Amino acid sequence: MMQTEINVLILFTQMFPYGKEETFLETEIIYLAKVFDKVIIISHNVNSGSKRKCPSNVEVIRVPYILNRFGKIKSLLGFLDYNFWKEIKYIKKVYDKSFSFGILKTMIISLTNAKRLKNVYSKIINDYKAEFLVLYSYWGNDSAIALALMKLGSEKMKCISRVHRWDIYFEESKYNYLPYRSIIANGLNKIYSISQDGIEYASMIWKVDNTNFELSRLGIIKQTEFNECKNNNEFILVSCSNLIPVKRVSLIVKSLSQITELKVKWVHLGDGDLMNSIKEEARFSLLDNVAYEFKGSVSNKDVLQFYQSSKPDLFINLSSSEGVPVSIMEAMSFGIPVITTDVGGTSEIVNPENGYLIEKNPKPNVVSEKITEYFLLSKDDKDKKRQSAYKTWLEKFNANKNYTQFVEDILSL
Repeated sequence: MMQTEINVLILFTQMFPYGKEETFLETEIIYLAKVFDKVIIISHNVNSGSKRKCPSNVEVIRVPYILNRFGKIKSLLGFLDYNFWKEIKYIKKVYDKSFSFGILKTMIISLTNAKRLKNVYSKIINDYKAEFLVLYSYWGNDSAIALALMKLGSEKMKCISRVHRWDIYFEESKYNYLPYRSIIANGLNKIYSISQDGIEYASMIWKVDNTNFELSRLGIIKQTEFNECKNNNEFILVSCSNLIPVKRVSLIVKSLSQITELKVKWVHLGDGDLMNSIKEEARFSLLDNVAYEFKGSVSNKDVLQFYQSSKPDLFINLSSSEGVPVSIMEAMSFGIPVITTDVGGTSEIVNPENGYLIEKNPKPNVVSEKITEYFLLSKDDKDKKRQSAYKTWLEKFNANKNYTQFVEDILSL
């Protein structure tokens, strides 16, 4: 049935509003729904029964993302596609890369999937008639490729994408390659990167004209007024992430094992495949002066409540790869200084005034020295770092400021 609206946004997600992932969209969707008459979310989560609350003018449609077995067999026809051979040439001449079976497999399946999604999306879009229509892929994945292919046939249609971390950096891919970046870069109206580092990387490594790229940071809603240091003697170090290899939580354990005299309590928020091994490592490595607690999977609401009630002294993130972590934004919105590795866009949020930015692959003793250095600061110096952390959030990662600007940019396309 044809539905007529003045302006319509169609948002393509991996999970949201189902499951627990993409928590940052819980805030952004509020701002999008305020300026569009209708927002349709095409969620690629088709299994979860848990649905998060959305504004009343948001409709959700579920569409499978991954090719079925027949689709994978059909993908062999990708060898006949012009875009496939254009990408072959781009990889050889522009990237100067050697081919592997993994790269060829990625190319064929990604193109076939993007073309399938393009057809599925087109049928859905035909049900909506709008004076102003925006198609928005939250990730630079096959959905973004599909939108770029759709854009070729319509000047009126506005197609955009965000890019974060794994959808920018080739190193995050198993084969050190991301497919059809030139199609995305040249086909979409705008690509919004959450970090300046992402824009510079795309220009240097994707080797594309980045005039279609724009910096658009994520943001956190105001949580609390700035809180000064606690007056008690309990020193709380907190980390918040999935327990997966890229987050290197094991390195936190190794670093804390070298702190032998200071009394520290470490709390980790988050679950994952490495939970049991990390727990075992902590049990055997940490001395009695370092207490620890693994809270497992917790909701975003509970994470924020923990920061509010426990007032952690220091936040730690030792990931090997990041965009600009929302977890750091959340910590800083409570005035919590941060220790983090200099990867991706972390240098755009952490500096010597609000925390400690350390080398990409630090030795455990380097990390433990920074923890100790902060521990031994005077109350006044700690408060200065806390004030700076809060100010960083307020000026650069404030949801109201960032998302208001983002929706204004979309409307001006």
